[in-house]
Amino acid sequence: MIRRETFLKYLKDKNILVDETINSPIKANNVDETKLEEQFYIINDFHKRVMGYENIKDRLDSGIGKTIEEYKVCIKKVNRDLKKIKLEGPNNAFENKFLELGEEHIEKGKKAIKNIYKNEYYLLITRSMKNKEIILDKVDFKHLKKEDEFIKLKTINKCKYNLVEMDCFYLLYRYKKKGVSLDYYMLIDKFCSIANLGENSYQFILSLLSFPYEFMKVIMNYRYNRKNLSEHEYLLDLIKSSEQKNLISI
Repeated sequence: MIRRETFLKYLKDKNILVDETINSPIKANNVDETKLEEQFYIINDFHKRVMGYENIKDRLDSGIGKTIEEYKVCIKKVNRDLKKIKLEGPNNAFENKFLELGEEHIEKGKKAIKNIYKNEYYLLITRSMKNKEIILDKVDFKHLKKEDEFIKLKTINKCKYNLVEMDCFYLLYRYKKKGVSLDYYMLIDKFCSIANLGENSYQFILSLLSFPYEFMKVIMNYRYNRKNLSEHEYLLDLIKSSEQKNLISI
């Protein structure tokens, strides 16, 4: 948990201010590559300014590796559910659709994880830890902006030590999960260029965005009835989530 006063002072010394009134007219239906590129520059500026914070007493939380581990758990759970339905047979239209689409999405997830490790994932972690990289997490237009030399944040509640690549992922994932058609490949490449990151970083972000997390989340929501929906409503969610595979892939 962040001790706000200590970290806020550190941010203020870097001309970074918290302003809870921040908002933006940019919505998912009018975002484009140019606006996102401009946001990348602000994100990168934030990263460069805050990198290196090491107050031992008031250290930030670390999120390094947590998303990858969560995704690996998702694959195991969804694969287990699929095997059960294959063995016992589907009980309804949702399970029938899951039976139809499940294998493809599980393999897509495995491929994404494999590609992350193939592209020197541990070197990225080592770099991040050595540099004491800090991410904001909430990096969309209504949470982060720049005015003259000042960077303004809506909140610091999600700030943590993590790979700087994660903020690019969080921003692009926000639009991918809503089905917004963008040139995600070009945008990842642009972020890596702005942040002076290499091919391993590109492949890391690409793999995270390619992972069918929304599809797997629908399966788990159905399994535990987390959203208290009807079988038909879960089916519609499943179909919608499966359409995301056309937006970006390894």
